Amino acid sequence: MFVARLSRRLVGAGLALAAMVASGPAFAKLPAAVAAKLDHRLAAVMAPPRFSGAGGPINPAPLKGKLIFTIPLSTAIPFCAVVDHQLSADAKRLGLRSEIWQNSAQLAQWAQGFTAAGQHKAALVNVFCGLDPNAVAPQVRAALAAHIPVVAAHSYAQGQPQFPGLSGVVYGAYIPAARLEADWVIRQTQGEADALVITAPGVANSPFIQKAIAGQFHKYCPACKVRFLGVNPPDWATKIGPQVQSAILADPKLNYIIPIYDGMVQFVMPPIISTGAGGRVKIASFNATPAVLDMMRTGNVVTFDVGEDPIWLAGAILDQDMRVLLHKPLVPDDMAGLRAFTKANVTAAGVPAKFATGYGNAAEVAYAKLWGLH
Repeated sequence: MFVARLSRRLVGAGLALAAMVASGPAFAKLPAAVAAKLDHRLAAVMAPPRFSGAGGPINPAPLKGKLIFTIPLSTAIPFCAVVDHQLSADAKRLGLRSEIWQNSAQLAQWAQGFTAAGQHKAALVNVFCGLDPNAVAPQVRAALAAHIPVVAAHSYAQGQPQFPGLSGVVYGAYIPAARLEADWVIRQTQGEADALVITAPGVANSPFIQKAIAGQFHKYCPACKVRFLGVNPPDWATKIGPQVQSAILADPKLNYIIPIYDGMVQFVMPPIISTGAGGRVKIASFNATPAVLDMMRTGNVVTFDVGEDPIWLAGAILDQDMRVLLHKPLVPDDMAGLRAFTKANVTAAGVPAKFATGYGNAAEVAYAKLWGLH
């Protein structure tokens, strides 16, 4: 009766419960209370996120004409580009100027970006989309010394030590997403996960993501088997495939791979297919990149991908920027809302999938109200 009631309650939230709840003795490896807790956590992110956490209304009028200068990790990263575009559109609506520094993830280019920000009389600089302020420490210090505020936007995970003196922070939702990935894998395997987690040790937030995933397995499934494989971004194309293939062949019970960023998925899929392991080895990841969501929609290997609302993220960054410039209280622990996609709800992201689709318009409406646009 418990399983039947639970199934009826969560179907409306978009969970594929037929796959989640096995027949026979309920939760042989996963206690019923743990299963219910995980179901509750997962159900909460299957629908468009509810907007929360913003500060009070602000008046952007005194900032008209000021330049917000954003230096992303790379303008070639599609997610970064989508958020950059939305941030610029929001700034334009408010009468601010926005400039996105074009680069291909080269240290010299990031440094040149700070030089350009000074030359262009930027009012504030965003270090954005995974760019670690420590990587450009001399430039950040110089900007702050010149009274140009610097905001770390979507670079830090919660709990990650911050560069001293930063003017503000908008967190990436790395930690909540990491915990949800672990929740999904534990629940899908009913406490019998044999998982390989692929991290990127050279990315500053990666160790904190790894810690969050490990902590969630320890909390809810200490008997689960979890291993970590570190591959830095420059090596993804050459090293992920061979190492995943070796892991699949070495461990016939391997049943889940968790690439902590779904940009890795394109390199994880080929060895799964070539070894014929698609029936047992599944993927859960983070970022909700459209190409990966399309893999989910058309196949059966990618089962879970959680993404941040790009419209919300752009609004959070610009909102925090304006609070810095207006000397208003900042929004603590600010980050965008999450939505998880599975086979049951992935078409909400579009067919084919698109960035910023499937998250609803709650954040857009809320920020317009906070900024006095209506």
